[in-house]
Amino acid sequence: MKKTTYLVLILACTALPVFANSLVLTEESAVEMALAQNLELKSSKLDLEMTEDQNNNSWNILLPDLSVTGGLVRSDSLSDSLIDGSWTLSGSVDASVTLNTSSFLYMDYDRLSHESQLLSYQMDEDELIVEVKKDFYYLLAYQQSLELERKNLELAEKRQLQTETNFKNGLASELDVLEAQNAYESLRPSYTTTKTSYETQLMSFKSLIGLALKQPIELEGELTPDILELDAEKLVNTFLPERQDVQSSLKALEVKENLLSITNLSDRSPSLTLSLDWDNSASDLTSIDWSDSFSVSTYLTMPLNGFIPGSKESIEISDAQKAVKQARLNYQNVVDSAEQEIRTLVMELSSYRENIDITKQSVQLARKTYEMTEAAYNQGTKELLYVEEAQNTLFSAELDLLESRYNYLSGLLDLQYALNTSADELKTFSEK
Repeated sequence: MKKTTYLVLILACTALPVFANSLVLTEESAVEMALAQNLELKSSKLDLEMTEDQNNNSWNILLPDLSVTGGLVRSDSLSDSLIDGSWTLSGSVDASVTLNTSSFLYMDYDRLSHESQLLSYQMDEDELIVEVKKDFYYLLAYQQSLELERKNLELAEKRQLQTETNFKNGLASELDVLEAQNAYESLRPSYTTTKTSYETQLMSFKSLIGLALKQPIELEGELTPDILELDAEKLVNTFLPERQDVQSSLKALEVKENLLSITNLSDRSPSLTLSLDWDNSASDLTSIDWSDSFSVSTYLTMPLNGFIPGSKESIEISDAQKAVKQARLNYQNVVDSAEQEIRTLVMELSSYRENIDITKQSVQLARKTYEMTEAAYNQGTKELLYVEEAQNTLFSAELDLLESRYNYLSGLLDLQYALNTSADELKTFSEK
């Protein structure tokens, strides 16, 4: 009995996921994991596979409609006895195919639809890559922000303990002790809130890359973006035509033009129908004597409704023409929006670059001010209030620098996606 119980416990433990060690993730490994495990991307992949199957088998529109029919019929008259009734056994095979010049355009439609879905999948894939990278660096920034708050809290606690020691030695008043305690306690809620928010963001990141929420992870990376000097005009001229949304809207225009041609030919061109029929029957089951017949027929049908104004078919053609015009307008709108986005991102990067330089100087000044103020406080020439203000200024400056670096890195990732290019290729366009 004990052995059975132990065996059940062992099997139960091995069936549960065990996370003994933290999983170390770099930017590259996080992206690879997301591409392999993201559920939305898997769904998009299935859409692509469906259009691929349809495209690979688009020739099946030329297959004839095949059918086989079999029957058994008993014939009687009211004056005959049931015994004198006759049985007839019959069977037939039918095949027919209708061909129109639009049939081959349907094959083109399947090809264009697959190419359009391929572009859509590539966009989903690239969007996921950018999202994972931005979230990865956002969490790195959050980690550093949390570390800054922790150090800020430790400084306040250290100052509180020092003030209590000074009070015992008669070097500080009770009011100084209370102020130091209040300064320390006022920082604790903010640190707790930041820590909770970080854990929430971390769970969202795990879900994005397909990890179990209980899996502990460690992020390995640095917020050290490559500072580039970029010319928006060069980027627009080089990369605008190759943007994925531009290519996708252009492919959508091709699809609409293809559908217009299909509608025109379907409603205003003749169709050829070929039919093959083979029938076989036997009327006496006691002495089966089969008789069969075979026929081949061809029909040429010319639809006329498409030429009648106001008919359903003519309205379909008109709607298809308008859909092409809409697709052209949408393509031009996408091109204009794409150019505006590229220029905007380049301007934002320039602003973020300036902010990094400014906040670096601010951190240096704030740190020097804090060190001098703390030294003066220890010598008794400055009050605690001035030290707290200097510490808060330094903390704020360090957060501003951290935010500026993340904003630049995030903007750089957005620009890479907007240009449909890599970081290495983008560096070649830097004027530095």
